[in-house]
Amino acid sequence: MRKIVGIATFKGREKALQKAIESLQYQCDEIIIYDNEVNPNLTDNGKFYGLTLQDKPCYFFTCDDDLQYPPNYISTMVDAIENHKTIVTHHGRELIGVNRSYYRGHKNFRCLDENNTIKQIDVCGTGVTGFRTDYFNPTELYKSKDKRMSDLVFSLETKKQGKKITI
Repeated sequence: MRKIVGIATFKGREKALQKAIESLQYQCDEIIIYDNEVNPNLTDNGKFYGLTLQDKPCYFFTCDDDLQYPPNYISTMVDAIENHKTIVTHHGRELIGVNRSYYRGHKNFRCLDENNTIKQIDVCGTGVTGFRTDYFNPTELYKSKDKRMSDLVFSLETKKQGKKITI
């Protein structure tokens, strides 16, 4: 099954983007870059645009233009996807009640910290997320009117479709 990476970017991120690409280029079959300076500005939702270009099931990885990924990132993500049969991520939140600050009132798992927890969570960090498109394929997410909120846009759609996210 093909391994596809989707990344959104904008002006001023060229050097960081190049490093992200270099860290992923030999791990996947294709990297689809959505440039918000050249195309209509979808902000971070542009990383989902590549889903519309797939005609067969694939592994799809939503990545950020300012992260460098380890050399085994894609292979370990594929293993986790197959092991848990869910969407997998290295970043996110477990929501623990109402009337709390989204940023400070819930259990947070940061992608740059060591996380030894394997559990289902509510909100994934789309800069470090992967899934099989025959399990979850939100091809319309890039059109969301909610900008700069791709983690929430994506995770809300998983809930609507009854899909699970594992960190």
